[in-house]
Amino acid sequence: MAVELKMAAPTKMSAPTDLGSKSVSFDSSVFSDKDKTQRLEEQIKLHHLHLLMKAFQEHRPGDIIKQAGSAYFPAKVEKRTPGAMNLEEFKTTVAQVLKTNEYEEYLEKLFTKLDTSLDGYVDWNEFCTYMLLLYRENDYMRTKREIPFLVEPKLRHIVHNRQEQTTKMVATTGTVRYITISKEGVVNVWQPSLNYVEKYYSISNDESDSSGQKRRFKTWVTDAIFLPNCNKLVIGSTSRDIRFYDCSTNQHFEEFQLFAMSDVPYCFDYWYDTKNPSNPSKLIFGVDTGYIHTMTFKKPVSQLFETPFKNDEGVQKIFWSEIEKGQQSQFVSHEKISHGDPTLQVLPDIVKQVMYLPDNDYIISSTSSAQQSLVISPADRKDFKKSYVFNIDKGIESFDHNKNLNILVTGSLDHVVRIWNPYVPAKPMAVLQGHATGVIGVKIHEGLVQVFSYSKDAVIKVWDIKEHSCLQTVVLKFPSSIHGRMPEHGTFPMHMQPAPHNALLVTCNDYIGMLKLGHTSQPKNLDAVTHDSQLCGAIYNKTFKQVVTGCDSSNVAVWELESGNKAIVFSNAHGDEEITCMAFDDSYRRLLTGARNGTIKVWNFQNGHNLHKLESVSEAEVTGIFPCADRKIIISVGWSRKIAEYDDSDPDNMYIPANLGWKGGQIHQDDILSMDYASPNYLATGGYDGEIAVWDTETEKMLIRLRKGQQADILKKIEAMKEMSVLSKNSTTTESQMSADDHPLSPLKIPRPNSRHRKSHRVPRGQPSPVDKLLFLPSRLTSKTSDAAMLISSEAGYLHWWALFGAKHEVGESLSHSCLSEIWKGK
Repeated sequence: MAVELKMAAPTKMSAPTDLGSKSVSFDSSVFSDKDKTQRLEEQIKLHHLHLLMKAFQEHRPGDIIKQAGSAYFPAKVEKRTPGAMNLEEFKTTVAQVLKTNEYEEYLEKLFTKLDTSLDGYVDWNEFCTYMLLLYRENDYMRTKREIPFLVEPKLRHIVHNRQEQTTKMVATTGTVRYITISKEGVVNVWQPSLNYVEKYYSISNDESDSSGQKRRFKTWVTDAIFLPNCNKLVIGSTSRDIRFYDCSTNQHFEEFQLFAMSDVPYCFDYWYDTKNPSNPSKLIFGVDTGYIHTMTFKKPVSQLFETPFKNDEGVQKIFWSEIEKGQQSQFVSHEKISHGDPTLQVLPDIVKQVMYLPDNDYIISSTSSAQQSLVISPADRKDFKKSYVFNIDKGIESFDHNKNLNILVTGSLDHVVRIWNPYVPAKPMAVLQGHATGVIGVKIHEGLVQVFSYSKDAVIKVWDIKEHSCLQTVVLKFPSSIHGRMPEHGTFPMHMQPAPHNALLVTCNDYIGMLKLGHTSQPKNLDAVTHDSQLCGAIYNKTFKQVVTGCDSSNVAVWELESGNKAIVFSNAHGDEEITCMAFDDSYRRLLTGARNGTIKVWNFQNGHNLHKLESVSEAEVTGIFPCADRKIIISVGWSRKIAEYDDSDPDNMYIPANLGWKGGQIHQDDILSMDYASPNYLATGGYDGEIAVWDTETEKMLIRLRKGQQADILKKIEAMKEMSVLSKNSTTTESQMSADDHPLSPLKIPRPNSRHRKSHRVPRGQPSPVDKLLFLPSRLTSKTSDAAMLISSEAGYLHWWALFGAKHEVGESLSHSCLSEIWKGK
């Protein structure tokens, strides 16, 4: 949604936010209120923006009296800028425009994000810039998302249905064929392209009356399912029977019939071991009295039921009572459980759909009842307390579950699609609104991370699971749905066919429609990659409850801790340079980043606005940044071997020069790799040569030098370089083919190791252990105990423990597990 505002800007406003050359992108999920299901940006329309701009233009706040006047001295008054609102004024204005107070809590966070100048006020330019960036990102993300249906749907008329709707569509495995079963029992077998019907046959019920004459009565098919491991088609009907058809040959024939059942089988699900198809399998079905039956076939591939010795051929009829009483226990066992809690006095309802979860042996079942609409419970139902019960006013017409995505999707007659955490029945994760009629089918596509929903008016909608937004709407123009007529549908109108066919099929009356999926990805790895390069670090913001990550491609991402959603990304933060360190200031509203080329920048990380650029000491990596709020300075260290100060007292100063006049002197003779600060005024620095010093930030004097830097052993270093030379001679490349930079003895070929991405902690011979990390123990510093360790240093896989106030400084040493494993591998 692009918004063009052709309006005059309010007078005496600050300039629009300068975004510089970097790219800023927003994730619209940051507007989601965790207690609401509708987003704030969905409420703000163009007329709302007109009203908000008018409110900003007409806003004339009163002056702030700092000190009351007297007969001798005038009052001290702070002039307010017209059009600039504080937090309460902003919340009141937005609430009046939107005519709702439901976003009041979130507006406080939004105000903080909009306040780029950190002066406690927001003007129209700041608000408008933020919203336009959001809309621009929404447009970009909308074009970037995968639209599944790229071609027109293919519609086919099922002539043999005789104008009766299709109850169910299934697909065979191996040589794929689509099978449709009509309400009155007409079975059609289709080619995968739906170009023609290969064959069709009818299911008929013949019974003899008292005079011996056969009479035919009408039966309705309730559901059907294909059993892949034994090539059987199972069909249930209102005649209270279940029929098993053999599909192993071109001619399908009825093999078994379970009859004289006490209830009508209404829905099926089937599970078998895909790795060992001959292992026991389960056929689960729900009935019209609210019960769920489970038949476990012990030898599904060879024989489903016991076959008596008899001469006549034809359908083997089996009394249902034989299954219930265990008379066929050699081949099949039976269990029966109720849909809901049997202790509650709830009227039984038809079980509309069942699904078996083999990983934890649970069964999902749903009904159209408002109470216990959907239940996830153990298959044995020994303890109903382990069940999860979902209640929806108008019940559930259809559902789907995906283990890898850990979501449950339901569709109801209230026109709403809901996304649930399967183990949190109290409240849905998202409520997707957009259908004009009841939702009668839902399917989850794991590869696309999308949900397909189908409503009674023959409309398919595609929903993005992460964004909770509608990506595509397809209106199927079946002949029975034109001219405003409401078409009729079977009980199960949707079927999703996986690769290689990749199609979504829907039925409507005596028609079938196929929508080919476009670009589909395979199910994504659970260990999802969040950045395009290695991460340099992650820090937590306790004020906004967000995590900020930075990577070597100079991208900074902000993540919502509660939802895991990406709130904002600003790329090219330092051009093409790697981000090497990050830190927050004391207010947790500003982010400081340092790069490999020595540049340091200060950001309002909520909107990507660059507040300050700090002078680079040298073109050397910045390894540590610390904002000292008491002195209003920023301290940085790095490969420049210097401790630099920056004046942080002027918020309007964009470019801040470096001050290298550290009063304690620049004592480090090698690169500074780490630093840490502890209250009230302790600063520790560690170098590549092993030097560790502790400073007083108030006086800038060194309190104590825990270890002096060690020079490298030149002789051992030369030996190591000679070994490299020998190895290079054994390689395919000759010295004459090498450039000067490629020579093994060239100093350019021995780069400084990057401790952030180092795979091994082993230090080359002749080289002292570098100080990779320093960490204070703040609670111990207050006691000033002489023999207590108050600082930890990490050096080449070893942890060293340091005391600051005693005669002996190094009080302990330990070896990390990763380094231990390296030692064992070396042996």
